[in-house]
Amino acid sequence: MYRIIMLCLVAMSSLIAAAQGSVKGKIIDRQSNEALQFVNIKVNQVKTGKMVKGSVTDGGGAFNITGLADGDYVLEASYIGYKPATRKFTISAGHRQSNFPFIYLGEDSQVLKEVQVTGQRSQMKLEVDRKTFTVDQVLAAAGGSASDLLENIPSVEIDTDGEISLRGNTSVEVWINGKASGLTTDNRAEILQQIPAESIERVEVIDNPSAKYSPEGSAGIINIVLKRDRKAGYYGSLRAGADTRGGWNTSGSINYSSGKLDAFANIGYRRRKSTGGARSEQTYTQSRQYQNYETDSENRGGNLFARAGLTWHPTAADELSLSGMTMLGDNDNTSLTPYHYGMLGAQADSYVMFRRNSGSGDMRMYHAELDYVHNFGEKHKIDFNLSFDRWKSDQDNYYQDSTTWNDGSQPTEYSYQYRPMHMNNRSWEAKVDYENQVTEDLKVEAGYDGRFSRENSPQESWIDETSWTGQNVAEDREYFNRFIYDIDVHALYATLTTKLGPVGVMAGLRGEYWRVNTESYDYWQEHDPSLRDTPFKKDYFQLFPSLFLSYHFNETAQLQLNYTRRLRRPWGGQLNSFRNTRDASMISFGNPQLTPEYTNSFSLNFLKTWQDHTLSVSAYYRPTTDVIQRVTYNHNDTIYSTNENVAKSQSAGVELIVKNKLFRILDLTTTVNAYYYKLDGFSYVIDNQTVTGEADENFSWDARLLASVILPYDISLQATGRYNSRRVITQGYREPNASLDLGVRKTFLNKALALSVNWRDVLGTRRWKNHTGNDSFERYQENWRDPRVNVTLTWNFGNMNGEKKRPENAMGGSDTEATDFGGYGE
Repeated sequence: MYRIIMLCLVAMSSLIAAAQGSVKGKIIDRQSNEALQFVNIKVNQVKTGKMVKGSVTDGGGAFNITGLADGDYVLEASYIGYKPATRKFTISAGHRQSNFPFIYLGEDSQVLKEVQVTGQRSQMKLEVDRKTFTVDQVLAAAGGSASDLLENIPSVEIDTDGEISLRGNTSVEVWINGKASGLTTDNRAEILQQIPAESIERVEVIDNPSAKYSPEGSAGIINIVLKRDRKAGYYGSLRAGADTRGGWNTSGSINYSSGKLDAFANIGYRRRKSTGGARSEQTYTQSRQYQNYETDSENRGGNLFARAGLTWHPTAADELSLSGMTMLGDNDNTSLTPYHYGMLGAQADSYVMFRRNSGSGDMRMYHAELDYVHNFGEKHKIDFNLSFDRWKSDQDNYYQDSTTWNDGSQPTEYSYQYRPMHMNNRSWEAKVDYENQVTEDLKVEAGYDGRFSRENSPQESWIDETSWTGQNVAEDREYFNRFIYDIDVHALYATLTTKLGPVGVMAGLRGEYWRVNTESYDYWQEHDPSLRDTPFKKDYFQLFPSLFLSYHFNETAQLQLNYTRRLRRPWGGQLNSFRNTRDASMISFGNPQLTPEYTNSFSLNFLKTWQDHTLSVSAYYRPTTDVIQRVTYNHNDTIYSTNENVAKSQSAGVELIVKNKLFRILDLTTTVNAYYYKLDGFSYVIDNQTVTGEADENFSWDARLLASVILPYDISLQATGRYNSRRVITQGYREPNASLDLGVRKTFLNKALALSVNWRDVLGTRRWKNHTGNDSFERYQENWRDPRVNVTLTWNFGNMNGEKKRPENAMGGSDTEATDFGGYGE
């Protein structure tokens, strides 16, 4: 009897659930064609006019309202600054699910006129697996480069050498349009300095990528997405700007889009001039000698940046794209650095060595890409991609030393030295990605990724006894070096995404096999192969699992727990054993025996949205083995620096991001990242010297506040403030620092013309101060860049009112079978 009653209850529950209907869809901005989050959704009964259900759109602009009884309804979508949209639908026994694939909202010019402000897109979109930052409103980067723009992205930091860190970790990958696009740790600082900030549409920070993505970068991936609009018709822009350091820039872009063909092209030239400086103080414990210097630096250069692409749609299911990107640049620099030597406690220096540096060079970067996509159906496709990258850099470095003695001896002049350095890198990448939304709650992805890279970088050295003219030049064989680095990577991955009610699960596995070949030859080995050491060759195979679990409390709150395994492969500069003496205070060289470091990355994320507020809380933990660190040691009162797999480390922290829209004119984005870092102690023998590092641990935090204000008369103001606390580095620590950037923008002629002014590092406090040492030496080093003001004028032209292309029935005029447009894992 009990079983019969239970069966009846289950049957009744099933019938009740089956009798309930649902409505889903996606809200799109009519002008920008981007998804709108936090849009209010109401479902009202036609007969009574009363609201029966409500929700807001998620980060992808999607909504899904369930539990609707049979009847006639009106769906209403409303958002501040937009005209509301309504759709009628019916739930009945024969039609339980209604779907509006795209509902477009247009700006309400009447509302905007009443408050006399101009609407501004949200600059940040928080999603479960990434944070997306729309950067066309970042005034502090107007007229600047990609590096300038990245400095305004929460949790991202760039030092004076262009090294990028995410949440305090330098093991981070930087991509362009979802691929490495030729960027390596060797060259990305230079490339990012040359990409115009105005060519970037958005920046995605993926701090814990799934198995679909490369496991490279234990801190995650920063993906720079370049502009490629597809509004119907033609349109473009012209831009010119200058800064107070003497730099200037100009660029233009043009876009065309039709039913069968999309095309874009842009070209720009930037002339850069940056000033800064460096200070160093180091002492040797046993001999009590010191070596100090302070110098100003000036770097000049120019670069041409160009992009173009063509996409052909032969059928509704096929898309063929060909695109390319190139950068051609040059640079030159001069400096005079006085190195002071003496004994601690002495009244004056023993002697001063003056090093005169002069350098110039050029770089060439090429990227070509062919892509073919075939859609078997909605959310069922295969994507073939083939890309080629070439990076070439030629640097000519000249320097000459002269010494002035304190005892009155005749000054000593040393030989003039000329050291050209060439870097040549070629790489290919072939990818196949398959994606199939099998059912509404089941998605399968799989693919192959092959990357093949070749580097050959010779370093030469020449001596001229009399001048830099090369009249009496002789080859300096002691400093010749040829570095060869080849790496091939083959990867297969598969992920499975499903839903179990409010619980989402995405599990994946990636297998990677890679082969490394490293060779380094001196002058005699270059000319006599029998003298060469055995190349360092090694094969690796590793598995990289990922697991994402999410729980949706409701339409506005979700929780996610995830795990991924990551790695950090050593890059060319860390492997090259050539001994660089450009800095007279330190000799640096690489280590060809380095092996990858591995990280298990855990994170717990909570996301809550309201109409005008967003809260994201992320807790993370990253234990790492075989940590790659720069180590420094003293040998005969000379400082040497190299790389080693030193020890294990642990990193744990909490990141808080709060976004508030206040009084309709003020947007505040606040980021606070607090983390604990522990590095185990280590001891190594290098050059018959014992190099040690004490175990160290530290609690650090950083904060960033970005405030944007929309004023009458189409004026926008923006301020960005940041603070970084004291943090642990290898064999030492970095002092805290803070900075402030300001920007203003005014538009004219119905936004066709825009004038932007920004002031970077208003207070002149963006300085990096590092302390390192052990029981034999102590070293303090400070680097800085001088503040600057940029002024940029932009003119937009063409068919600016043309609407974006949209699929058939995009307005959702009729109900269709339900399709998940905003599901987990998108």
